Amino acid sequence: MSEPEPQPATSPPRRPWFQFSLRTLLLLFVVLGSSLAVFGAWGIAVFGLAVGLAMYVRHVRRLTSLTYPLLAFFCLVGLWLLWRNFEATPSVSYGPPRCYTELHDIAQALQDYHQANGSFPPAYVVDKNGKPLFSWRVLILPYLHRADIYKAFDFTEPWDGLKNKKLSAIQVRAFIWPDDPNASLPGTARTSYLAVVGANAAWTGAQPRKLTDFAGRTHQTIMVAEVVNSDINWAEPRDLSLETLDAAETKPHALPVSSNHGRIADFFFTYDYGGRVNVAMADCSEHPLWLGSRSTENLRKLLQIGGFKEASYDPAVRTNWPNIAALAVWLLSVGTLLTQAVRSRQVLSAPPTPLAV
Repeated sequence: MSEPEPQPATSPPRRPWFQFSLRTLLLLFVVLGSSLAVFGAWGIAVFGLAVGLAMYVRHVRRLTSLTYPLLAFFCLVGLWLLWRNFEATPSVSYGPPRCYTELHDIAQALQDYHQANGSFPPAYVVDKNGKPLFSWRVLILPYLHRADIYKAFDFTEPWDGLKNKKLSAIQVRAFIWPDDPNASLPGTARTSYLAVVGANAAWTGAQPRKLTDFAGRTHQTIMVAEVVNSDINWAEPRDLSLETLDAAETKPHALPVSSNHGRIADFFFTYDYGGRVNVAMADCSEHPLWLGSRSTENLRKLLQIGGFKEASYDPAVRTNWPNIAALAVWLLSVGTLLTQAVRSRQVLSAPPTPLAV
């Protein structure tokens, strides 16, 4: 019996790089959609990395030492992009620190003024006839790094006088709450922070107060409070008067102590800070004041010397289930894609079954 003729060696069939079943195409659409939902615009890059890694695993002859760094790189990129979408959790007691930046600068400037002059500035400066000329905010400009405006200011005329009118039209960022969309418009010179003025308040008017006037209650005395969309120019001698708080009962939209703190969301949770106002104390500390459904009389007591009682502020927290579901779908779909690529590689790279003789 003659020996069978040897067959010429043939190379294994070349596997096409782009050949997808309907199931795989649907899986790719799921990966793309979930990547965009989780990572935003960066989802396109994440999708490209996931598909590229899956194709590499499927078509490589054998898993080399390069495969594992690629897997680690993909995981690190995903974690980094996810962290970009996940902002640091706001403080449960006092809210986001960024809301306190300007308020802290003002409180520190008041302390520096007190140290230099032996007292806090008056709420406003008056002329020889007792008419208010300009506000305390003008006097603390050197301590807010705006000595240029202070030196050019004419202290003998009102804030809207012939010389001071142009200066008071300059926008001073230290007096504007960063999240107030109206106060921060270009060309606006409003202030988002008002002094509490009254007979039993931190400010009396034209007469300056000292720290000793608070009888050791500086940590319970509110000096400056936030105001929503104030129509008050920063140089204007007009602030929050305890005597005019009753007007809020007939005009709710004109509440003198208010803020449009709303919802702050990270990837997993949404924090509702509605009804909170940030205030600066006489001891240079900052705290949230929860308005809620306070009556005018109760609010007046809080704004008087020693009237503030510190309390924890717990915002309403809501879980962002759509984001969590999108993350779960993304993890599941990418895991399925890579698993399918590994299984396909194992099938395609399996040695052929020998023919029976």
